[in-house]
Amino acid sequence: MRAERCLGQVPGYTGCMPRILLFDIDMTMVRTDGAGRGAMDAAFRQQFGIEQATEGMVFDGRTDHGIFNECLERHGLGGRDLSSHFERIAESYLDHLPGRLAEKGGVVLPGVRELLGALADEDAVVGLATGNLRRGAAHKLRHFGLWEHFAGGGFGDRHTVRAELVRDGIAELETKFGLAAGSAGVIVLGDTPLDIDAAHLAGARALGVGTGRYSPEQLREAGAEFALADLGNTPEVLKILLG
Repeated sequence: MRAERCLGQVPGYTGCMPRILLFDIDMTMVRTDGAGRGAMDAAFRQQFGIEQATEGMVFDGRTDHGIFNECLERHGLGGRDLSSHFERIAESYLDHLPGRLAEKGGVVLPGVRELLGALADEDAVVGLATGNLRRGAAHKLRHFGLWEHFAGGGFGDRHTVRAELVRDGIAELETKFGLAAGSAGVIVLGDTPLDIDAAHLAGARALGVGTGRYSPEQLREAGAEFALADLGNTPEVLKILLG
């Protein structure tokens, strides 16, 4: 990214205001074809002997912290031991995830590679706002050759409420690039109403991407300032993100 060209002007606000762009991963940038769910089921099977542990659970827009804890509680593994069980199942999940990704393959969604390549030449800090564990996000994005595009962000290791990880991501990137708190314009890109809500609760705007369960119209109804069917039209997306 060329963010430093703009970021160096931030203290006096005499130049351009920097942009922080926070991308969701699953069904916004990539489709893993069930690799994450498969890895989680494998972890519960290995650690606790539970088959199909996540059956019937909805993952869309949620954090891994919330998903793991709900799954532990529904199988009677909550209570005082919840924290230790979470650490145990998270480590097992991370062990299984690369193999599941290799098995499933998955795809990068339309326009994502082109957009990230174009943003490397723009005045923007590109990061993540994802419910994935940080190491899980790295596994997924390395599988698709995308990890190197991101400077950091907010992840689902600690939070159940998605807005908290968006705040984490903004704070991490402000610190990393020497930005005053609140000095950057922030846009969150995501495919669910939970992404939209999280962006607004964290003081950001939202670009809804209709490559998941929800259409652009539904994401606009959820409050997204912008909504597109996908990220395939790079000039159009850049105009939204940087205009």
